[in-house]
Amino acid sequence: MRKCTARKIIKAVPNIQSVVLPKQWFDNLDGNRSVFVSLYDWMLKNDRIPSINKESLHNRTYVGEKLYKRLVAAEKKRLRKNLKIKGEELERAVIWSDIDSGPKTEIGSCKISGDAILVIPEASMQSLAEFSSKIYNEKRDNEIKKIRAHAAGATFYQWLLPQVERPDRIGDLSRDVVSDDLFPRNSAHYEDIKTYLLSQGACTAAIESLKDGWVEYLHQYPERIQPYGWCSECGERFDVKETYLALNSESQEAFILDQDCLNRFNEFEEMASYPLADITNNDIKNLSEKYEVSDFVTKDVIERLVLWGIKQANEAVSDQTVSSKYVRRSISNSKRYAVLRRDKFQCVLCGASGSEANL
Repeated sequence: MRKCTARKIIKAVPNIQSVVLPKQWFDNLDGNRSVFVSLYDWMLKNDRIPSINKESLHNRTYVGEKLYKRLVAAEKKRLRKNLKIKGEELERAVIWSDIDSGPKTEIGSCKISGDAILVIPEASMQSLAEFSSKIYNEKRDNEIKKIRAHAAGATFYQWLLPQVERPDRIGDLSRDVVSDDLFPRNSAHYEDIKTYLLSQGACTAAIESLKDGWVEYLHQYPERIQPYGWCSECGERFDVKETYLALNSESQEAFILDQDCLNRFNEFEEMASYPLADITNNDIKNLSEKYEVSDFVTKDVIERLVLWGIKQANEAVSDQTVSSKYVRRSISNSKRYAVLRRDKFQCVLCGASGSEANL
């Protein structure tokens, strides 16, 4: 069961009266009265709470789970001594004692943590009801998300299987996948599946089919995708907090880099960098204009952030958001030479040298 802190309740419900029991309180209990009744009497007699509406005090008192266990243990001890009972009979007696006079321990189906005592004024009961409804709905929504995340079709592969009858390219991809025993069936990342398809010689149309299917899958089950970033330089996967959008004003290029690769890039020329975890639509728009990044490059960056689960598909920047007035310039000879030297005058994709291909 989820728990709720006293601080969260106090923040949401106005004018709550908070009470702290002294350590020796349990040592001086009246054995002839319920422990819970003794608690209310002590609060009233010691002016810990106003005596107004004292008749409804039972219904307005909430205690933390830790303190409630101590109260129940003390009540059990009192009943065992007075009534000479034990076992199930004793447990039933404690339950009935609680029904008669015990304080509440839950708000909105959430246990109150700690050893706090909270007394809700009559005037704040409506605020308490609204707060209870809010955290109950949060609990329900979280449970629904868990169910959806573990339901049949949790992986992209399982989602693809029922798509075989579709008369589009997602259906084509599904039919290919069904007959492929090596397909990464448990993969939860677009880049992993794309890498596999490319390793099998997939054509551009197949990659576009994967992209269409993945975006549709994201729309239906966004909670199943754990966001990560893939470095443009080393190709490794990193936590979003460790991945950056890097831009070069001279070449108008945009890269997604981890910290180490960003540092290596900066050895040649300082680049502006922004953490992917914090980047917004407005940031992307402003950066594309500031560094004169072309419409094509900006759309590619946005698309990757969507496919990686960093941005939701419906949050992606529209065509009108990105400025298209800039045309990508050729990079300078010095920059080109620095990049070639960095990559040992070899293609980073196929390993071809300058004598074998036009780098």
